[in-house]
Amino acid sequence: MGIMHAIQRLLGRTPAPLPAADAEDQEAIFRARYENFQRLLAANNTSLDLMAALEAALHGERHFGMYFLRSTATALLTKVYFMVERLRALAPERYDDLPPAFHAVAEEIRARLAPRKVVGTSALVLDLHELSAAMADDVGAKMAHLGELRRLSIPVPDGFAITAAACQAFFRHNGLGEEIACMVQSHAMGGALFDVEAPSETPTFSILDICTRIQAKILDAPVPEEVQQAILDGYTRLKARLGYAPRVALRSSAVGEDAAGASFAGQHRSLLNLTEESLLDAYKEILASKYSPHATVYRHRKGIREDEVFMAVGCLVMVDAAAGGVAYSRSPVDPQNTHVHITAALGAAKGVVDGSAPTDQYQVTREDPPRLAVMDIAEKSWRIVQAATEGVRRETVEESARTRPCLTESQVIELARTVLFLEDHYGTAQDVEWVLTPANELVVLQARPLEVRTDSPQPDTAVPTAITTPARIHGGQTVSPGAGCGPVHILRNNVDMLTVPQGAVLVCADALPKWAAVLPQASAVVSERGSTAGHLGTVAREFRIPALFGVPEATALLAPGEIVTVDASHACIYPGRVEALLAQKPAPPPLAGSPVYQTLERLAEVILPLTLTDPDSPRFRAKNCTTLHDITRFCHEKAVTEMFAFGRDHPFSPRASKQLKTVVPMQWWVINLDDGFSREVTGRYVDLASISSIPMLALWRGIVAFPWEGPPSLDGRGFLSVLFQSATNPNLEPGAASQYTTKNYFVIARHFCSMQCRFGYHFTSVETMAGPRPRENYIRFQFKGGAADETRRARRARLVAELLDAFHFQTQVRGDNLAARMDDCEAAFIEKHLELLGHLIMHTRQLDMIMGQEDLVAAYRERLLSQMRWLYEQPLPTPVSSA
Repeated sequence: MGIMHAIQRLLGRTPAPLPAADAEDQEAIFRARYENFQRLLAANNTSLDLMAALEAALHGERHFGMYFLRSTATALLTKVYFMVERLRALAPERYDDLPPAFHAVAEEIRARLAPRKVVGTSALVLDLHELSAAMADDVGAKMAHLGELRRLSIPVPDGFAITAAACQAFFRHNGLGEEIACMVQSHAMGGALFDVEAPSETPTFSILDICTRIQAKILDAPVPEEVQQAILDGYTRLKARLGYAPRVALRSSAVGEDAAGASFAGQHRSLLNLTEESLLDAYKEILASKYSPHATVYRHRKGIREDEVFMAVGCLVMVDAAAGGVAYSRSPVDPQNTHVHITAALGAAKGVVDGSAPTDQYQVTREDPPRLAVMDIAEKSWRIVQAATEGVRRETVEESARTRPCLTESQVIELARTVLFLEDHYGTAQDVEWVLTPANELVVLQARPLEVRTDSPQPDTAVPTAITTPARIHGGQTVSPGAGCGPVHILRNNVDMLTVPQGAVLVCADALPKWAAVLPQASAVVSERGSTAGHLGTVAREFRIPALFGVPEATALLAPGEIVTVDASHACIYPGRVEALLAQKPAPPPLAGSPVYQTLERLAEVILPLTLTDPDSPRFRAKNCTTLHDITRFCHEKAVTEMFAFGRDHPFSPRASKQLKTVVPMQWWVINLDDGFSREVTGRYVDLASISSIPMLALWRGIVAFPWEGPPSLDGRGFLSVLFQSATNPNLEPGAASQYTTKNYFVIARHFCSMQCRFGYHFTSVETMAGPRPRENYIRFQFKGGAADETRRARRARLVAELLDAFHFQTQVRGDNLAARMDDCEAAFIEKHLELLGHLIMHTRQLDMIMGQEDLVAAYRERLLSQMRWLYEQPLPTPVSSA
């Protein structure tokens, strides 16, 4: 029978109807094929949405973390593999090259998702004299630079580093790596934190919950014996060098910490004044601090991969401190101020970095010799000292010493010289933590790159003239410049962190590092105490959150919930919203260049590009699919082809592919998936009267609503642009350029339509559902290409987007590629907007050629908009029964 059908087709004769039994079999076969096809289309839609989400992230339109990348890649692989299997079910043994192509891309995706950082040393502990700046990947930048300072003969505490290899051994021994990854992926935090459009909407309770659970797992796990022994042996060697058993500090030195623009300031734990017996438990506390809420949010906000952050730890001898603090080689907030900035407190430096202690401020010129230019002395009623047991405590300062400077002028100059030397050595501005011993010895505890805000407005004591509202509060220290507005939210304890509203102005007594966990939700931060040198201030600058510290009684003067505007640049707080200040608000820092963004870029290379663009090309083969987008395009195109072929080769009339009878000078083909025809159709052709597909008819009404008046007149540049593109663009195949020979198609059911068409050089696709259940109804529209240059094509895409925006569509434009969508609408609403799409599809072809002529473009825009408004106001035709 197959041979006879072939001969009859060659002779142009219509085959006789199949016997009833055969027709029933073929109907069952087609029904199964239709189900496969529908499921493939659904997977295709999901895949394209997932790719759009990746592309939005690539263009900086959302924050994201590794959870988003892993979950999106996994979902894509699942959906695309499903498409591969559905296509092979439609055509068994015809696409055997497709699974190997898919698996090759899948393996490349898995490889690109894997962490790239590799720990170089297998040593679990290294003494300080063995360290140098080149070992940051082994012991973290903090300890690597401390070893470098020792080599430069700068006084630093003696000690040793517990390496990243020891951290890996701990997690590997206890099986924690995979367990924590599963906890994050399965917990609400995965979606809440690592897959949010705006991290400011993160539910803090969910983050606190999962972080607490992860930290408990780490604290309950034993330290492997080999790591225990290495730590204790390191302490034994330290005792031997010193001749006594010292109290020590364990300080985080995570790989990636202390980098330029990613300081992790105060985000990981440091424990002070420990005995030998406490080392192992303290070590686990610091490992667990990687998963503190503020460190977790910080990594996400900065685009840092958590699987590339290994927690090395420094074990350093405690230094008895008469004074301590932080020195900046330049101002971090005012690029015009090149003085060395020194912040000092009595006792240990902890009170400076955690923002709790009253501090003295010094500024020193960079000239040789340096000169003390500014000195601001605070009243210091207490200091932090070592406790008799372990840890530190507050100690009251005697009355006579409270207003005495922490440092003498000669000590300030010596410290400034050291800081300037380090800036010269490293070639960048420096952030230096230091202490001064009772014996007048300057000891450096830490040195790291300092991020200097080059986009900061120059601080000015004068209030901007456009502001007429009187300020409620004047004064304070500009810690991070800019302005922010929102409801006041007082932070007193951890519970207050659970209820921070979007865009809040955070107000606190002390600028504690833990408040960094809710900085992404904030529009500004105000603190009664703290300084530029504190950890919270550093993170606020990195996040571009305006911060004003040193505002007395701020928690009493600002009422919870009231709207205020904080002008951190000019140290003023205003009631209500002051638009003149907010217009200058700096943009948040982009993820571009961060490790997570780099991972996205590598993923995008094997997911997003579409290299198989022409189905008629000899290259359009499964073996040439090199990206997931290629595979989805191939599967979709071949699935449609297989449905066409089935209708052509199995000539039963209800479900064959038919050519549409139309006066439009184009070839249109129709596949009836189920109930898209109102009657049985015999022969090769179908007329509109036989079509019952609601969405197809709506599109067609738009296509024929107004006669096409032909292509617009080209200007000289437009003509040359078209000529150049036609001659040089390999995607514009001459044989495919004719609108009279291109085969365009509708795939239809009563409530479904998928339209693919090519008008000259541009491609259009519409897929839509217009049924009785609004939640299932949607429109997806894509418009791309053209014969003109890229600029003109992009302008046309934006023009079409503007027209669609005026009629409730959601649009996105990437170059010359326009995507539009509509979801969850009544069928009549969908129909009306399909009419508008049909009209645009017919009447925007070749407009890219005139996009350089503004007056002509404006005229076409007005004409199209007028026609669309008229069409939108016309009543829908009376529905025809599908019976």
